[in-house]
Amino acid sequence: MKLQAVDRDRERLLELFRVWEEVSYTLHEGHHNHCRILYAHVDDESFDRLLHIFPSREEAMGAFLSYAQELGWEEFPTTFVVYDVEWDGNSLLAGIKTKEGVEFYTQTQLENMVRKMAVHHRVVVYSSDVLTYIKDIYPEVDSKSYVIARIIAKMTGSAPDLEQIARLHRVSVGTLEERLNFIEELVGNVVRLPQGELQLPSISLPLGCLED
Repeated sequence: MKLQAVDRDRERLLELFRVWEEVSYTLHEGHHNHCRILYAHVDDESFDRLLHIFPSREEAMGAFLSYAQELGWEEFPTTFVVYDVEWDGNSLLAGIKTKEGVEFYTQTQLENMVRKMAVHHRVVVYSSDVLTYIKDIYPEVDSKSYVIARIIAKMTGSAPDLEQIARLHRVSVGTLEERLNFIEELVGNVVRLPQGELQLPSISLPLGCLED
């Protein structure tokens, strides 16, 4: 297991390993611009030392991760899902894209969609507006979301709408599937803006680094 956290309060982060003293780990530091990052590589096999308390290694690791998240850690992101919606004034159509492809869900199927989203470390959206449709059933989505418009606005002062960016890239975003494909293309890559080009940060960075 690999964890990461914005290194604002080292003592609080290290509380994890003082409480879970049976777990073997190594730490190393990194940075993104002025954001300090602490990484922890945790030996999965060391959780077997806790089998007198937990019925399985997986349950021990799950409890460990839950406590880690309370202290500000997160699993190092290796997977993401792209999410967007289409609203015609009467009905909602939501879409997600993963490595398995694009899937669409009606408003009555959102819980099924969220179950598929929840297994991924990051939820990628262009605008945070679309998160409002699932916050009631997926309250932790804010803490997992890579919001492209927010990142652009943080770096440049403002963000155009997706359609304007698509025109600069000469890409069609007339359908929900096209929007999902284009949003995926932007992740961690160079985005063309009216004022020039901007390199978007890696999706693997702690979200706190994108907000600093």
